[in-house]
Amino acid sequence: MAKILIVDDDEIMLKLYSEFLSKEGFEVLTAGNADKGFDLAASCLPDLILLDVMMPGVDGAEAHERLSKDARTSGIKLVFLTSLVKAEEVAANEGNIGGLDYISKSTPKEEFIKRIKEILRS
Repeated sequence: MAKILIVDDDEIMLKLYSEFLSKEGFEVLTAGNADKGFDLAASCLPDLILLDVMMPGVDGAEAHERLSKDARTSGIKLVFLTSLVKAEEVAANEGNIGGLDYISKSTPKEEFIKRIKEILRS
């Protein structure tokens, strides 16, 4: 099964998403900040990175830029996690805002898992 890296400064969200995804058979790696996330991405080469938008220090946008410029990590699929946008808004835009994939943190578990599987298949 696919390997997923979750980068979020919220420990509760890390545990929640890790539990959801592990139960679905995914190998899950977690990082509490963007720097650790970048190191894990470069060394473990996950199939997908779930990246929180709002984090102290290096935020999601800066982390995305860094990941996309590094040859080791530029090909890894990436989805932003955000509480700034409601699940309905993400759905209305078919999970894409400004050309980037997003999942709202308010997305129900079943829909969250479905989106992750769709993204990994694409």
